[in-house]
Amino acid sequence: MKHILTVLVLLLTLITSACSEDKAVVTYELILDKSTLNLTIGEKSIINVVEAPATNEPVVWTSDNETVASVFYGNVTALAGGTAIITATVGDYSAQCEVVVPEPEYQLVWEDNFDGTTLNDDNWTIEVNGNGGGNQELQYYTDRPENVRLEDGCLVLEARKEPYSGKQYTSGRIISKNKQDFTYGKMEARLKVPHGKGTWPAFWMLGYGSWPRCGEIDIMEHVGYDPKTFHCALHTQNKNGMNGQNVHGEQTLDNDVADEFHVLTMEWVQNEFMGYDRIHIYVDGVETKTFGETTQLQDSGDWPFNDRFYFILNLAIGGNWGGAQGVDDSMFNEPVLFKVDYVKVYQLK
Repeated sequence: MKHILTVLVLLLTLITSACSEDKAVVTYELILDKSTLNLTIGEKSIINVVEAPATNEPVVWTSDNETVASVFYGNVTALAGGTAIITATVGDYSAQCEVVVPEPEYQLVWEDNFDGTTLNDDNWTIEVNGNGGGNQELQYYTDRPENVRLEDGCLVLEARKEPYSGKQYTSGRIISKNKQDFTYGKMEARLKVPHGKGTWPAFWMLGYGSWPRCGEIDIMEHVGYDPKTFHCALHTQNKNGMNGQNVHGEQTLDNDVADEFHVLTMEWVQNEFMGYDRIHIYVDGVETKTFGETTQLQDSGDWPFNDRFYFILNLAIGGNWGGAQGVDDSMFNEPVLFKVDYVKVYQLK
């Protein structure tokens, strides 16, 4: 009898122990293999679920800041500097991973502060022509100090109402072609555009080769009849101003943009989003527009923005856009000046 009781006790102990072990493997948590993740822009990583409640429900992945990091079935891609919380959810259970993406570190690689008394011809060429810029503009560009000069630490491009070589206006235009050109980086200028209906100042970049196949990046354009707005645009082989298909953006300020200096910035980033390039335009640090590369644009020849581009600064008068509402000659009662404090280029360390 003693032996039978001993066996029964042993069996009960084993059964109880087995039940306890069964209960131990049942989980009521969702656990990820990472609670924090540090990535650089463009870098990818995978977050795995290592423990989850027994359920037929799928894992749902979300990011609380998709401009910083996106997630697709646990695959995370860092898109911009900042912090994003990646959340995995199964039914009523969830777990999180904090993704930290450092802001890109730029270093200054080139600048012209327009100090001194003469334009640096290692950086710029002064254009001389009256061809209308391809836009039916009314000015003749000269290299005279009346139209192009350095003054008080600024480049000054002055437009004048005067007959000159068959034109009724003169002005200035400088380019950095074959002297200073760049691929990718942060390009920035601090500038002050003139008042006046009929003015058309611009800060822009061109690629090498025939237009529009070479590509054009208009970091800043301003037309005087729209006094509160800065414009930006891209021109390519099939999407350009001649056919009205160019992609563009604009930022409207509270006051006339000609009232003070503004900082215009382009951030041109390689492989920023899913292996594609992107171009961001800012006015005084506020983003105006993001232009993004796609496979379709590559295939059609409409993303030439992966080669060297050079700068152009000019002040046009009239033209098919700047002169769309005519030219108010009364503005020439005061000097019509496009001032540029500096142009700087930064690239990633």
